[in-house]
Amino acid sequence: MVDHRFYYDLNQFQTTRTTRRWWPKAIVVCAVLGGIYGAAVGSAISTTAGAADIIGIAAIVVALILEVAGRRLSVFLGILTQARFARLFLRILAAMGGAVIGGLLGMVAVMPLGAILGAVGGWLLTGAILRRGFFKRLFGQVLGIVLGACLGTTILALNQSPAAALVGVAWGLPIGVVVGPLPLILFAKMMDSLAAKRHPEGEIIDVEAVDVSHDKIEGPPDDQ
Repeated sequence: MVDHRFYYDLNQFQTTRTTRRWWPKAIVVCAVLGGIYGAAVGSAISTTAGAADIIGIAAIVVALILEVAGRRLSVFLGILTQARFARLFLRILAAMGGAVIGGLLGMVAVMPLGAILGAVGGWLLTGAILRRGFFKRLFGQVLGIVLGACLGTTILALNQSPAAALVGVAWGLPIGVVVGPLPLILFAKMMDSLAAKRHPEGEIIDVEAVDVSHDKIEGPPDDQ
């Protein structure tokens, strides 16, 4: 005799949409990280002559390079999944990531002292805090380097010209807060597109067609 609970759980898994409980926290974290990055870029541009050109050119160049790489990878992804929108999201994600990396490299070129000292400080701090887990420690140290470089750039800009740096922080921080969660949203949309391609909506297993002793499953059975 086939287990009644197994088919009830299978039916619930296929017909119930799973909620992303981590979604609000992830959005807030990305917004905070984007705000820190935006504040650093804004302060560097407002206090250093020619910083806007250097950061802009670096961001565009790296974004184009990674967009080309993302385009090639999206072709391979399209062959495997046939998901057209997932390919588009992957290219956009690659371009946005390249723009962020290029902007960070531009900040290092414009204000090397603050960026390098901050990056070293962030690397040492995260290395002291995260002692277990190789991948967790590696990701934490990379994030610490990026945040340290951004904070070091902002602090140096505030020391050099407080008024101009505050103006840059005032417009850079809100832009970063708004743009920061966009990569996460695009990534989630790409994963949804892949899932929808593999499991189209409404395509579920007909539980009543399975040879079981119960014609209709109304609720979870009592455990014997």
